[in-house]
Amino acid sequence: MADLKPVRVLLIDDDEDDYILTRDIFNEIPQRENYKLSWFNNYEEGINAMLKSHYDIYLVDYRLGKHTGLDLLHEAIKSNVDEPIIILTGKGDSKVDEEALETGAADYLVKDQIDPYTIERSIRYALKHKQTLKALRESENKFRIIFERSKEPFVIMDSLGNIRDINKAGLTFFDYTKDELLSLNATTFYNNKQDSVTFSELMDAKGAINDFETDFLTRREEVKKVLISAFLQIDQHATEELYYCIFHDITVRKLEEKASVDAEKIAITERIARSLANEIRNPLSNINLSIEQLKIDVQSEDESIKLYIDIIKSNFERINLLITDFINSTQSLELKIQTKALNMLIDESVEFASKDIESHQINLEKNYNQTDLLVDVDYEKMVSVVFNILSNAIHSASKNVSITIKETSDFAIIEIKDDGIGISFQNQTRIFEPFFTTKPKGLGLGLTNAQKSISSHKGRLEFKSIEGEGSTFTIYLPLSNQTQLWDTHNPD
Repeated sequence: MADLKPVRVLLIDDDEDDYILTRDIFNEIPQRENYKLSWFNNYEEGINAMLKSHYDIYLVDYRLGKHTGLDLLHEAIKSNVDEPIIILTGKGDSKVDEEALETGAADYLVKDQIDPYTIERSIRYALKHKQTLKALRESENKFRIIFERSKEPFVIMDSLGNIRDINKAGLTFFDYTKDELLSLNATTFYNNKQDSVTFSELMDAKGAINDFETDFLTRREEVKKVLISAFLQIDQHATEELYYCIFHDITVRKLEEKASVDAEKIAITERIARSLANEIRNPLSNINLSIEQLKIDVQSEDESIKLYIDIIKSNFERINLLITDFINSTQSLELKIQTKALNMLIDESVEFASKDIESHQINLEKNYNQTDLLVDVDYEKMVSVVFNILSNAIHSASKNVSITIKETSDFAIIEIKDDGIGISFQNQTRIFEPFFTTKPKGLGLGLTNAQKSISSHKGRLEFKSIEGEGSTFTIYLPLSNQTQLWDTHNPD
């Protein structure tokens, strides 16, 4: 192995006697061959050598003619001199000591207290500290590159949830400015506040966590499903714990998974329904023929017999109508797509429900978007969907119902909110199931068909409900391309 090069030490001191004393001290260092001492006696040569990085470490006297060692230290730091600088002084001065270290000196030594072991130790520690800082800066630079260029939201926050930093992807995800986010607490974003508590408890117990699933709310109150991967790090001053968190947005994946499951459930249900409906229709046809034949064969003046036949006929027709509706609900939707104004669609749905609104004494509030949004829809089917959801809100023992229209970059959002009885927790998982209903009458196909119709429009239907407090149903419909064209050609 080749011998290591000696450490190049430069003494900057305007007193030659001090240089000679320092040289003698270096000669007494047990490993003196590891060090090579040089000397400049003025400020100008010293700063020039520093700027050219000719030496590994600098010993700088506090007194340098009309300058001081601190002047040289300030100039070196300002010029990004990377090598360690040790300040030397003839007598101890706590103020000089403090200022030197705060400015960036590696150490502060009193000349008459210097011996071979002191100077060697100070140099060795200063060089080791420099290597550590260099490695730390390189690590920080690498982290900063990853942090800034990550396509996923990356957030740094303290153990109380106060946000310390966030990358560009995070700003886009939450739809806030950086200044706004830095003034917020991370608990603001949790749709379920208990998840925030659980996350903190896991971080405290384990120091790291992978794929913690939760729902976040954006500025526009969009619910985003995310997986959080995080680790705990003590800051460089060892004063606080910081959480480094990466958020994986799985909203689209979850929607696709749910859509796939729902589509499979609906497909199975439709196959069973069609088969069952056909099996029922065959005996119904026989019953209908028998009724007609019975009316011909029974020539009676007895009004009670005619009444019974009419009752049988009436109930047959009702069953036949239910079966027809039942079969129609399983058919694929043929859409007649038109570009329509969403406000007009809502107004017509409200008009259809006006009698119910009046009879139930509902206080209806409409909050429309500032810009009338355009959507590509089968107008009649979508009016029916909104009417059915609005009708459910009206019949849920509500006093107040609100319809709010909002938008994101891609979707028009219709939010129908009531303060009625809500949906029990047990029933919430079944709310879109075909034939599930809590009403004494009805097939339980209303919300199933609504979800199916909205899905066929490449939208989605979501809900939130608290039993005893009410429900909110939210319809997402893709904005029409004509909306974008209108915005482009009419910037005002």
